[in-house]
Amino acid sequence: MFAFRKRNKKKLFRDLAFVHVPFLYNMALKYSGNRYDAEDMVQETMLIAFEKFHQLRDQAKCRSWLFSILRNTFFKEKKRAARAPLPFDNDHYLAMLDGMAVEGEISHQLEEKETAAQVRRALDDLPEQYRTVLLLYYMEEMRYREIADLLEAPIGTVMSRLNRGRAYLKRIMLEYLNREKAEIKIVSLSDKRRHRSASPSVQEVNHEAR
Repeated sequence: MFAFRKRNKKKLFRDLAFVHVPFLYNMALKYSGNRYDAEDMVQETMLIAFEKFHQLRDQAKCRSWLFSILRNTFFKEKKRAARAPLPFDNDHYLAMLDGMAVEGEISHQLEEKETAAQVRRALDDLPEQYRTVLLLYYMEEMRYREIADLLEAPIGTVMSRLNRGRAYLKRIMLEYLNREKAEIKIVSLSDKRRHRSASPSVQEVNHEAR
């Protein structure tokens, strides 16, 4: 009887959970930044989920339940090690600038690759609640309702986090841009000083001519 129940549990878990593995892997990759850690995260998520499968009360919410385990797995690991940068994907990162009053201020002042890299860095600095919603909306191209269902949050909360996340992202991006401008100015002044010190003065030229 016990063996029969165990077989039934395995089959039910496989039927309900395995269909969500591609989604879990995509999100793990976006969180971890590399496929090796992403694979480990998904494997650990599935092991934990199988052990706690009895806690899943509503089978229709299996994906959101698995995703919550994945997120907890990532943030537990994050406490033990520094977070890796997000993977490179220009189009998705540049899409995050759409809808923000930021394109004229940022994207036209930087090369496309530079802009995408800055967005990735800015995302790493965002609080998790905003980062997750932005990743789901722009990277996974999920609708508000889908995100709300996945996170088990009201749709108004999702929209609010998305708007605040965009504003937060814009502020960080502008800080990066202003910092880079200041660094470029310092380097430029330094180069001018070096050039002046390397160039012979009028007196030195006249002395050499004699």
